[in-house]
Amino acid sequence: MKGTRKYSWLLVLLVLAACSYNFPEEELPTRQDWGDMDPENVLVVGDDFLAGVMDGALYSNGQANSIGTTLTKQISTVEEVSFLQAGIDSENGFNLFVTQESSKAGKWIYQFKNQTDEEPYRVLTPGEDIAGFSGNKNELNDVSVPLLKVSELSDAPYTKNKFLPRVFDETVPGLIGQITQKAPTFVVCWLGMNDYLDYAIKGATQPEKLTSLNEFSLNFESLIMELMQSTQASVVLGNLVAVSDLPYFYARPYNSLFLENDELLQAFARYSKFNKAVAEHNRNAGPEFQRPFIDFYDNGSNLAPQSFIIIDNDLPEAYYPDGEPLEKYRQLNENEMLLYSLTREDIDNGIGILVPIDETGYLKQDQIQQIETSIDEFNEVITGLVADYPMRIKLLDLNTEIGKIAETGKTDAWGELISDELFYFDGVPVEGNVGINGIFSLDGLHFNQRGNAYVANLLIQQINSDFNANIQTVNINSFVGNTYSE
Repeated sequence: MKGTRKYSWLLVLLVLAACSYNFPEEELPTRQDWGDMDPENVLVVGDDFLAGVMDGALYSNGQANSIGTTLTKQISTVEEVSFLQAGIDSENGFNLFVTQESSKAGKWIYQFKNQTDEEPYRVLTPGEDIAGFSGNKNELNDVSVPLLKVSELSDAPYTKNKFLPRVFDETVPGLIGQITQKAPTFVVCWLGMNDYLDYAIKGATQPEKLTSLNEFSLNFESLIMELMQSTQASVVLGNLVAVSDLPYFYARPYNSLFLENDELLQAFARYSKFNKAVAEHNRNAGPEFQRPFIDFYDNGSNLAPQSFIIIDNDLPEAYYPDGEPLEKYRQLNENEMLLYSLTREDIDNGIGILVPIDETGYLKQDQIQQIETSIDEFNEVITGLVADYPMRIKLLDLNTEIGKIAETGKTDAWGELISDELFYFDGVPVEGNVGINGIFSLDGLHFNQRGNAYVANLLIQQINSDFNANIQTVNINSFVGNTYSE
């Protein structure tokens, strides 16, 4: 029996030795994978969102992981294509939102200030001034400029925007001609976010910063029509993301203020005289002239969520018994937005509690509606151009796609997610917050590495669908979200 078993194993070994298995050869990418697109001269036209701004600044790592960079790397897996940027060559960059007289600010990072901290703080790094670009601007494939607006295409603000002369020739007044003279064969254009964000992030207090529909339409249509007439390029247009779908406007719920009992007593005392004057005023005022009280919930076994206190200059006039004007204070309501410009340090120092937030720090309901209406109108301009040139222009509906992700990051006052829906890309979680798996960087507006990779993949999928291409998407897990620094 043992000999028979030994003979059987010998026979199996001889058979295996005589057989060989040929693994299928991996198919290498070919030009056919480009489909109907022509990537000989790719041009990326946009603002800070395409330029690679992250964490509030344009810096080297952000540029290296921008949407355009990631896209062209994937296109180059078929055959090498050129993609030249005006490299910023700066580790921390120059912060677009923070101005400091004594020193320049760079990107934000996350840091724990103390071992007892449950959450990290946003901390500014030292920044650098914006250096010029020494290369040949005519060879640039990335003409995305931080802070650029559609309304500025025909009248570039070279003296106001330090990033513009790095990319465009400041001796030439307009940008449209400089764009089309590059003779692109394929254009990715996502432009217009600053035409409303510049207004919204300052609390809608400067009306001149909101681009009118006429300005937007005139300039955007001029750009696209010039591309259609002067080049043979195919174009992918990204539309604009709703203001309610950016963490800058939803990361801090209106009532996410929690006061310990001693802080609560201080707050009651701070507004005691004010509330007495409001009660006296309301006794004799008509309904339209009534003033709201500053009111707090008493803490029970757990801290109660409180609404932040703001200054609202639209409140009716009122006076203390001695004739002094009554401050125009009230509390935020659920239809309003508290802006991310209010930092944890501000809250720790009593801003929004003992010191009311001024009008640059929040958006009222009518202001939100005004901004959303403008975004809808701008997006109608974009979709109208896609409809006018259906064979050459395709739409990347970022408004819808980012809106889905944003819902996964919206929380109530306690930080509990409002939606239980989760989104994954190739098994990798993508979340609408400024956390580890979030796609937004620490400024609450721009994407981080992971977010840019996600948007680049959306763009690649759109190209594959519309141009019969077979460009491979990237592994989002290879791109970091938001990390903590020592």
